Amino acid sequence: MTWSNKIFLALALALTLATACAPSGARRWESEVNRAFGRGFRPLSLATPPFHLAALLKGQTHEELVVYLEGDGRAIVHGRPASDPSPRYAQSLELALLDPAPAVLYLARIGQFQPLDAIKANEIYWTDKRLSEEAVNAAGEAIDQAKRLVKASKIHLIGYSGGGGLAALLAERRFDVASLVTVAGLLDTDYWVLNHGWRPLIGSLNPIKNAKNTAFIPQIHFYGSKDYIIDSSLSLRFEQASQFANFKRLSQDADHYSGWTPKWPSLLTQYVVPLRRPSFSPPATIDLGSSLSLRP
Repeated sequence: MTWSNKIFLALALALTLATACAPSGARRWESEVNRAFGRGFRPLSLATPPFHLAALLKGQTHEELVVYLEGDGRAIVHGRPASDPSPRYAQSLELALLDPAPAVLYLARIGQFQPLDAIKANEIYWTDKRLSEEAVNAAGEAIDQAKRLVKASKIHLIGYSGGGGLAALLAERRFDVASLVTVAGLLDTDYWVLNHGWRPLIGSLNPIKNAKNTAFIPQIHFYGSKDYIIDSSLSLRFEQASQFANFKRLSQDADHYSGWTPKWPSLLTQYVVPLRRPSFSPPATIDLGSSLSLRP
């Protein structure tokens, strides 16, 4: 048995013990880990104090790391904050599992796929402060840790829904972003809550306010023609605010929750992979075992 396989078995055992009496989100994570393992992914718990972020890494040495950021999940249920924000269907994970890139990171959001005792104090970070400075910094630190594991120097950001807003905010402040892709991305929070008559996201940053900082980053923003939660107007407003030269908005026959996964292989081939420069070269595999971290 190889060292990496021993590490995975230890992680699987730890996850089983940790989730035996855990809420549904943590139990689902064990299932997602087992499923992703068959696609070459290994689980990580990335410490970004005071948070731990659940992640999966398909890790091969490569100068470019593709990062998939999960959406907001079950942030609000029947008008009240959810006790567990884990998504019932992890859309970004489904997309990440289909990506052929040699180094891919799937990153969950604060509170997602965590034991209940680990997230009680963090409710504000999947409601009002879901796109706060703290949330952006935590995601950024997690990405830096994954970059070190695969020895990457550049990243490609792909975010779904609220994860699209997070991707844009990360792209605005980092110097290693080689491309930006959003899928039904939350790119203008103020307009979004006003348009739906919802309360403002007090404490969150609005991606559109500094959109011009990403003017030199090649980017594509996909939106669903049947999406009434995050419709085409958000990416249109983002485009108008930025006036990028290397900017595409592409409509797809999808709503907010369905239609993206079956289309993703084609969208990857036609649009997303060509956006990445230079093209991926054959990598050399590495052993992730010695760098993995588990929440105690």
